[in-house]
Amino acid sequence: MNATTLPTRTAVRRHVPARWMLTSVGSVITLGGVYTAAVLTKQGQMIEDSILRSVDGETLLKSGRALDAITIPAVLAAVGVVVVIAFVRRRPGAALQGAALIVGAIATAQVVKAIAPRPELTSLTLSNSFPSGHVTIAVAGVLALGTAFGRHLRPLIMIVGTLFAAWVAEQTVAFGWHRVSDVVGACAVSMLWLAIVRSAAAVWSNDARDTVGRKAHGFTSGLLGLAMVATLAAAGAIFAIGVGEDMTLTMSTGPGVLVGARLLSSGVVIATAWLAWKLDRSI
Repeated sequence: MNATTLPTRTAVRRHVPARWMLTSVGSVITLGGVYTAAVLTKQGQMIEDSILRSVDGETLLKSGRALDAITIPAVLAAVGVVVVIAFVRRRPGAALQGAALIVGAIATAQVVKAIAPRPELTSLTLSNSFPSGHVTIAVAGVLALGTAFGRHLRPLIMIVGTLFAAWVAEQTVAFGWHRVSDVVGACAVSMLWLAIVRSAAAVWSNDARDTVGRKAHGFTSGLLGLAMVATLAAAGAIFAIGVGEDMTLTMSTGPGVLVGARLLSSGVVIATAWLAWKLDRSI
């Protein structure tokens, strides 16, 4: 009697990498923590109000080139480029990830901005702007473009895109559009959606893994890390000098304090890009 071997299906159980689970949890905690500390407390509002008072009246609520570049047609074009590039590379999963990242992050930022109130705890009563929609678009766009392009171009996209996103963040503070907490909130929303799409891809996507080379990844990590440290250190030094003028954190105003806030906003964006790059070597 001959034994017949029957083909059997092997069930492959996919797991979400722990780093993306931790990233999603950390992003939510950061979003809630910054909102609580900077928006819902009098001390937090006073600190950020002192920075807003430092904005020159002639430049308040005006815009620069980076801010003018963030428009609805530009957002639609970015989504289109992400999808087209990913499909040209035969990576439908990457196309879906990139589009979902941009659309999801923008939608989340707008929902949070609509439902998160800013109580009037100080004399400077400006409308709530947490988190920044412009910075969300810029950061999420960079992460989405990095998803669409292949491993050879991804380092360049990340470096150039991060510089642009940092410029957008700096200008939102320089022109009084947003507070530093708004920039931090935008980065948290973008990282949350990066974790969401990567978690979904780990479970459902059949695209082959696309890994950046070790040397290219290390060079990009080092460059972003160096820029992050330099920017944040400069911000800290300038803040220390500005606050030292009257030794009162919540009442210090002037060009020095504003420059420190602008550098801090840029540094937060660069730090976000650096972290995303470190977590996201393989897509």
